[in-house]
Formats: sequence, structure tokens, C-alpha cells
Amino acid sequence: MEHLNKPILFLLLLFIASFITYLLNRIFQRNRKSLEIDSEKIDEELNLLADEIKSEENANLRIRSSLERITHLKHMVEDYSQALSEEDILDSVIKNSFELFKDATRVLLYLVDTEKQELKLARSRKRELSFSIKAKKGDVFDRWVLKHRLPLLVEDIYKDFRFSPEELDKGFNSIISAPLTSEHNVVGILRIDSKDKDKFTQSDLRFLDIITDLSSVSLQNAILYKKVEELAIHDGLTGLYVRNYFIERLKDEVRSSLRNNMDICLLMLDLDDFKAYNDKYGHTAGDLVLKHISSILTPFAKPGDIISRYGGEEFMLLLLNKGKDAGAKIAESIRQKIDKTPLVLRRKKTRLTVSIGVASCPSEEKMTDEFLRLTDSRLYRAKEEGKNRVCAK
Repeated sequence: MEHLNKPILFLLLLFIASFITYLLNRIFQRNRKSLEIDSEKIDEELNLLADEIKSEENANLRIRSSLERITHLKHMVEDYSQALSEEDILDSVIKNSFELFKDATRVLLYLVDTEKQELKLARSRKRELSFSIKAKKGDVFDRWVLKHRLPLLVEDIYKDFRFSPEELDKGFNSIISAPLTSEHNVVGILRIDSKDKDKFTQSDLRFLDIITDLSSVSLQNAILYKKVEELAIHDGLTGLYVRNYFIERLKDEVRSSLRNNMDICLLMLDLDDFKAYNDKYGHTAGDLVLKHISSILTPFAKPGDIISRYGGEEFMLLLLNKGKDAGAKIAESIRQKIDKTPLVLRRKKTRLTVSIGVASCPSEEKMTDEFLRLTDSRLYRAKEEGKNRVCAK
């Protein structure tokens, strides 16, 4: 019996072993599939996490780029606040724009010629010397901005239906441009372009629009400052220099004359019987007389010479590099010109005359006050001797 039970026991053990192996294999396969599913999930999670990291990196990159631009804008505003002349503003615009748009092949700044109503290239910068600037008066894109008074973005110039391929400059492929405006008028255009396509975005265009807005305000401030400065040193009626400015310039020229031992000559003119014109024709006519005299005087001044309305009906003309004899001849020519050029007041030709005193520096006087006093005394002598004459002694 025991002999029979051994095979049965062996088979039973073999069956149990096979069953256990089968169960273990099933468990292994199940766990393997579970592991594969878990691995796929982990890979998927890793991919999602990588996308999130990349997205966050791009967002951080955009934030850093925006911060850099905002910081640069701050410096740009500081530059503008220190620049008082139009030339300084234009230099700052082109310099900062070139630094801000690093993908740009060139930066162009056009101003509008108000008389001809056309563009003229005022400033430019380019990264490649071989990249030429053919359109000195702008091209089809610049004319579009000028006409529509709107910013322009062209990602690929050959795919933009608004512009004909025949009109295009083949030197570039993408562009952003924005107008500089003042009181609803376009005064200029700031243009950034690249030889590569798809280099600029709407974000770039918005940023360029901010730059042109800031530049427009600064440019207008510079123009206003220039006008205020001119009003401060120019007579509002005649456009000639005012007395205070003339005195300061005279002091400088006297010092220069002494230092370089070069003659300068001073002419002091006074209208004869000016009060009579005001009494007879009124103060408006008196203003016309002063404008008339200044228009005759101006052509006698060479570059560097200084003309001033010295006060009331008195005028000053400082002649550089001229001695007393040469100055006296010019004074006589001025006197004759005024005498022979009548002014029409109330439909009547009115004869005008002037008396002129002449003195020189350093041959006669070496101090500004004495120089003025001598010239004034000779003018007074010309008046005493009968008016309408030149006195140089």
C-alpha cells in the first residue's frame, strides 16, 4: 500500500508545484502589466511636468525680457529728461531702439518735411555694413504708416496682401513701424526691420508704440523749449536779438578781440523823429517802421555778426573782423539804403532816416562799457549835427 501511495503522492506534489507555479506566473504577469501601466503613467506625468517646467521657463523668460525692456524704458525716460535739444532726442531714440530690438537688422528714424509733406531719413543704425538703406524718403511701408497714422507689423513682406511685391525692397523680410505724433499730426516714423521673416510679434509692436509715444512727447518738449529759448533772446516784433543777449555776446566778442588782437566794429542806429511816426500814424505804424528797418539791416550782417534791437527805436550791429573804416563804410551803405527805401503808410510813401554812431575795439576802446559809451556818444553827435548821417569820430 505504501508502495502504491508514493507515485500518487509524487503526482500530488507535482500538481501542487505546478499549480503554485501557475499562480505565481499569473501574479507575476498581473504585476508586470500593473508595472507597465504605472510606468506609462509615470512617463506621462514626467512629460506633463516637463511641459509645465518648459512653459514656466518660457513665462519666466518673457517676464525677464519684459523687465529688461521696462528697465530700459526707465533709462530712456531719464535720457529724454536730460536732453533739451531736438538733436539729442533723435540721437537717444535711435540709440535706445537699436539696443532694445536685438533681432533688428536696422533701425530707421524718419521725420516729416511739413513743407513738402514727405519723409526724410533723420537717423539710422544697422548691424551689417552691407545692409544698405535705399529709401531715404521712405518706402511703401513708411507711406502706409504716414497715411493711416497707425503702427504696422509685417511678419513676412511677401505674404502680406496689403503690399505689392513689385514695390518691395528685397533687403528685408519682416518689419514693425510706428508713427511719432504731435497734436494729431505725424511728425516722424520709427521703423525696425530684419532680413529674416517672423522676427517681430504683437508684443514687439506694442512696445515700439510705447517708445514712439514717449519719443513724441520728448520731441515736442524739445521743440517747445527751443521756441521758449528763442523767445527769450529774440525780439518778438523784429526777430532780432534782445538787448540783454546782445550785451552778453558783446562781452564775449570784446574778450576774444583782445585775446586774438582782431578788430571788431560796433554800429548804433537810431531812427530819426520816430515819435512823429507814432503820433501821426499810430503805434501800429510804428511797429511797421521797426520791422522795415530790421529787414533792411539783416542782409548787411555776415555769418557771425550780431544784430539787436537795442531798445525802442535803437538798433545795434556788431561786425566781426572789421575795423572802424570798414564799419563806417557799411554804416553809410545802411544809411543810404534806408533813406532810399520808403515805407508805405496809409497808402503814402514815407521817407525814413537814421543816425549812426561807429566805434571799434580794441583800437579805440578795450572795455565793453567804454566801447558802448563811445559808440553812443558818436550817435548823439550825429543827431546834434543834423541827423541822417554817420559819425565815426
